[in-house]
Amino acid sequence: MCGKYMEALLECRKENPYRKFFGVCSEITWELSMCLKEEKKVTREPRQKRYHERWAAKREADKERMAQIRAENAQDQDSSEPAGGSGLGRTDE
Repeated sequence: MCGKYMEALLECRKENPYRKFFGVCSEITWELSMCLKEEKKVTREPRQKRYHERWAAKREADKERMAQIRAENAQDQDSSEPAGGSGLGRTDE
């Protein structure tokens, strides 16, 4: 995709070994950078979509798991609390 810019930059630097330090090839370098940036977006897009799908599924599974844990904790608290007190083991004499 960006090969033509890379070849042009190499050719420019080959033809201008000293003037390249004074910005002769800067425009080609800038175009190459923009091309690589765009190429990265295209490459990253499907990977990013997969990540967001997995993250949403994991978040949903975590919500379900937390709801189940809360329900189990509520049941445990109801069954373990004695009928006649707060369950702190303290008696008033």
